[in-house]
Amino acid sequence: MDRQIKAEKAWLIPYRISEKLGGFSMAVLRSLSRDEVNRLMTQPEPLHWLVDKMSGFFHSTVQRIASHYAGDASRIWTGKPSSAEVVYRFLEFDGVGPKIASMAANILAREFKIPFADYFSIDISADVHVRRVFSRLRLCAADATVEQVIYKAKALHPEFPGMMDSPCWEIGKNWCKSRGPECGGCYMRDLCPTPNGKT
Repeated sequence: MDRQIKAEKAWLIPYRISEKLGGFSMAVLRSLSRDEVNRLMTQPEPLHWLVDKMSGFFHSTVQRIASHYAGDASRIWTGKPSSAEVVYRFLEFDGVGPKIASMAANILAREFKIPFADYFSIDISADVHVRRVFSRLRLCAADATVEQVIYKAKALHPEFPGMMDSPCWEIGKNWCKSRGPECGGCYMRDLCPTPNGKT
């Protein structure tokens, strides 16, 4: 769901669906047709502006969890697998590319403390906020590509490059804004070589 809309809205979509269903049981979710998922995501108001595509992804995700992981999503990451294996498993889901797959593994490792055998295949998710922070901290050029930012993070923290994702995103969203940066509130202000966010 987390594409082309604000993350806060995307992350609410499963909750909104659970409200409509009166719970989030895998048995109930698995019984829904693609059209039923589409109606849940459309009525009374669309939960995403790409509702047709997202409802298809939602439906196929539930079906994959049911058929490949015995209805238990936690089987994607149990048993202390390598980070590469977890990212690969997420990539097998419809609509999931490298950025979302890595972000999902990163959230599991960083926020939920899920143990993996290693963390070096969890990349930074180089969105607009992260790229701006890398640029203003002079870690990358202002016109650095997504790939350049990813590989700079790998060079800076090869054991777990994705560890840099959350703080950079937070800095970019809250203080290091594209217009009117609020450098005084940023916890990197004493180390940042770009005063007042001027590039």
